[in-house]
Order: sequence, then structure tokens, then C-alpha cells
Amino acid sequence: MKRLVAAFFALTTILALNLFAAQTPVFTLKGMGSPTLHIKESPNGIIIDEYKGKVVLLNFFGKHCPWCLKEIPHLVELQKEYGKDLQIVAIHAQQPMTMAERSEFQKRFKFNYPIYEYTDNEDFVQYISQRSNWSGNLPFSIVFDKKGSAAKIIPGYAPKEDIEAMIKYLIER
Repeated sequence: MKRLVAAFFALTTILALNLFAAQTPVFTLKGMGSPTLHIKESPNGIIIDEYKGKVVLLNFFGKHCPWCLKEIPHLVELQKEYGKDLQIVAIHAQQPMTMAERSEFQKRFKFNYPIYEYTDNEDFVQYISQRSNWSGNLPFSIVFDKKGSAAKIIPGYAPKEDIEAMIKYLIER
């Protein structure tokens, strides 16, 4: 009888772990000209397999958002300066860019981090929106520490100095 009870509990535990694993959100972020990213939920944030061990700044921006356009050069500078320990990932969250617009943006800003369209990654955008209570206002950023925990939510424009201070703190931690 003891063996039967032990076997029952072992089987129940295995089934529960498999059920939990099946419910843990997993996303594949895809974008034209950007690497495919594999993202898993963590208890306090997300893990991007390709950027494990780095501070990640997830930035939502729009091509018609003046504050976004003001912020992009700062993000390009920060990626250049801290690229060994930092990865910026951007999601364009307005009407999708045409190939010509994307090319013009690349020439204008010289992006050095990947950009994805929300329309190609709606499941991930909805997931982030629900977890962070993001209402869709732009720009919007979340900074994740090296373990994938959300360290700071930035609703709106933030000066470069403020973003850099947060990044430096998380890199040194």
C-alpha cells in the first residue's frame, strides 16, 4: 500500500510539473532583418535566451512619436557604450513601417539593436502589456536585470542620464 501511495504521489508530481511547464508562456520574437529571439517567462520578468547574462532594455516606440524619436539616439549611444553588458530590443508599436520607412529610419538613426514590429509579435506585446499594465502610450520601456527580473518600468520619455544610471547600476550589481 505504501508503494502504491508513493507511486501515486510521484505520478501526480510529474503531471503537475508538466502541466505547469506547458502553461509557462514561451515566445518567439521575429522581425525582418532582426535575429529571432526566444523568450520565456520568469517569475519576475522574462528570459531572452540569446541575451542571458545581459541587462536588457525592452523599448516600445512609434515612428510618429516625437518623444520616441528624441529617445532613439540615446538608446543607440547606450547600446554602443554598454553593448558588452547591455542589449536593447525595440518593438515598433504603431502602424507598421513599410520597407522604405524602415530603410529611412535605419539611415537616420543607425540602429545598432534589433527592431521588431508589433504586428508580427502581437502575442508577446499583449503579454507584456498585461504583465506591466502598459496602456499603449509611447515610448514605454522595461529594464530587466541580468537574471531577467524586471528592475524598472519607464512609462514615457526618460533622459539618457536616467536610463544610463539604471543600466550602470544593474551591470555593476
